[in-house]
Amino acid sequence: MLNVFLGAPVVGILTALAAVVAEQLLAVVVNIIFQKEIVLDIYTHLGFFLIAAAVIEESLKYFSAIYILRRIFGLKRFRFILSAMLAGLFFGLTETYFVLLANGKGIRDIGILGNETLFSLTAILLVHILTTFLIAVLIAVLIAGRGGETKLTALKTIVPAAFIHLLFNFLIVQKRDFTNWLVGITLGIVFVVNLFIIIFNFQRLD
Repeated sequence: MLNVFLGAPVVGILTALAAVVAEQLLAVVVNIIFQKEIVLDIYTHLGFFLIAAAVIEESLKYFSAIYILRRIFGLKRFRFILSAMLAGLFFGLTETYFVLLANGKGIRDIGILGNETLFSLTAILLVHILTTFLIAVLIAVLIAGRGGETKLTALKTIVPAAFIHLLFNFLIVQKRDFTNWLVGITLGIVFVVNLFIIIFNFQRLD
């Protein structure tokens, strides 16, 4: 169980750090090629960088889940799914910490943040937990159904998670009265879909 409760959080933190590095490298490449600097206000609208960031993050989650949690740690079925959710939680916590730092805040400042900011940070945590949850469930189902990993496993796993992440990014940058409700509904639907996938494939989970 050490791999679940100790290893998974470390995997989540390292995956988040890898995503930060990859996104910074992307920003450097964009700056060199297009002479356009990626600044903080890029997060106020859904553009190329937010789309690329979602794909990078969900791809890294997939590879950390399948190569570290499954192959190295040897986790299967519900231990694998639980460890993936823990990894997603710590991925989200790490990203939240960087968001706070980017805005000149720290952990101690959470208590004085406004409701809108707290909602956004909580939503970030939830979207990372739920997308990693989805990735783990799809891996367990697809690999069991096909008797092993195939070339399409990554595509069929990353695309749905990246789509959800992109939808979340789109909603979170709208900043309208009804947006919070849509974010909550979307996250709730993702959770229910994950449960239904497990229920209808309970005997086949690998």
